[in-house]
Amino acid sequence: FRRAYPHVMVLLTIGDSADIRKRVLEGELELGIIGAQSTQKGLLSQPLWNDELVVVVPPGHRWATRRTITLEDLLGEPFVLREPGSGTLHMMETYFGSQAVEEIDSMKVAARLGSSTAVKEGIKAGLGVSVLSARAVEAELQSGVLKVLRIRGLRMTRSFYLIRDERREASPICQTMLDFLMGTTVR
Repeated sequence: FRRAYPHVMVLLTIGDSADIRKRVLEGELELGIIGAQSTQKGLLSQPLWNDELVVVVPPGHRWATRRTITLEDLLGEPFVLREPGSGTLHMMETYFGSQAVEEIDSMKVAARLGSSTAVKEGIKAGLGVSVLSARAVEAELQSGVLKVLRIRGLRMTRSFYLIRDERREASPICQTMLDFLMGTTVR
């Protein structure tokens, strides 16, 4: 976007999905990208990118050479969890099923951190393993800094959603960014 529009300054704010929804509705942000579909009244929401949630471990972890683990394996491991309000946490609860809250509560939670970047750093530092967006760990996976695997029998897919307040008309710059982002849609 910056190459196409060099005179436009973009202010990027990182937060959990609940925080971004709130800030869009309060008019603090013109648009947001969140990791779980919003049913919140007053928000326009459209799918933007498809993604998968994967288990992330450091390269020296005993699972680093495996492709899959069981959910039971995951529950016994020190775990770095996202904060309440996170789209990733919401999707984990959805995929773990009706006992999700009990299963997440029974995890050996080593830390709760406020962003995917913080979780990645926690994993690198040896705090534990986690479940993150495959998109969020692409660079670390390519460089070998982190390893990913999947939970056997559980494919955790999701979409990222572009949101904005339905009561407000998009500014010309916001509309340009919306059009740009929609042009990057990966299905």
